[in-house]
Amino acid sequence: MAVTVRQTPAALPAEPARVLTAAAHDAPAFEITAAVIAGLLLAAGLLVTLRLVRGPSTLDRAVALDVLVAVVMAGIGLQSAVRGTAFYLPVLLVLSFLGFTGSVGVARFMALRDEAGTEDVDESEGTGEPPSGSPPSTPGGGPEEPGPHRGTP
Repeated sequence: MAVTVRQTPAALPAEPARVLTAAAHDAPAFEITAAVIAGLLLAAGLLVTLRLVRGPSTLDRAVALDVLVAVVMAGIGLQSAVRGTAFYLPVLLVLSFLGFTGSVGVARFMALRDEAGTEDVDESEGTGEPPSGSPPSTPGGGPEEPGPHRGTP
């Protein structure tokens, strides 16, 4: 007489939990995604560098520099993800701190410049004061005439 053993679902071995890593069949999708992201970051870096060079104002250049720091941080994050290491995360912290303090410094500089009422802090055009280093001019634009009698000694 033969005995047959039926396996119930509880007796079946449990399927191992799937770990979220770049497995053999997921590697091409991960590499393609990383390459696309790297290309987009490269394009963003080039466009931001163009804005940094062309300006036209100091504020445009400051914003472009801040965005360039963010693009570099994204590139470092992408490198950390591709390599699967957290070695560069402290570098990201330092860059984020420097980017923030740089932005605050530029904003403070721009606020002081706006309070002075000029485009350049060293320039006093439009404030009623003569520019530094130039002699005061008369209302007529010519040289001042001596004395109240104009021309009499």
